[in-house]
Amino acid sequence: MEFFYFLFEDLNHWDIWDQKGYSTGLIILFATTILVTVFYYLLLGRKTMRFSTLGGWFVFGLSNFLLVFIITLFAQGFGVFELAFGDFFYEIWIFSLLNAIYGFVLYIFASLFFKRFSIFSKFIPVKF
Repeated sequence: MEFFYFLFEDLNHWDIWDQKGYSTGLIILFATTILVTVFYYLLLGRKTMRFSTLGGWFVFGLSNFLLVFIITLFAQGFGVFELAFGDFFYEIWIFSLLNAIYGFVLYIFASLFFKRFSIFSKFIPVKF
């Protein structure tokens, strides 16, 4: 898993990242991004034209960014490393931010696939 998080090289010496950290982050990344994309294109894109704009698409991309960041932060902090509320490790914040950036990029690529299943949003983000 560490090849996917190549920008996060300073933590490769931690064994817990290899055991649980990378895989948990990747599962959160894929699950949240696919759920947000399916919600936008298959549920909202078939029911209403209200969000069928580039601005609406971008708002859902930002909400995906925030969801991936928050879920990764709490899952890594409390689930993997079993930290308390008073503990602060900048490595978890950097990993969560990197995972959220990957989430937005994956949202762009997933949009290119799922847009063909939508009725009203089939030309968002690009028309081809």
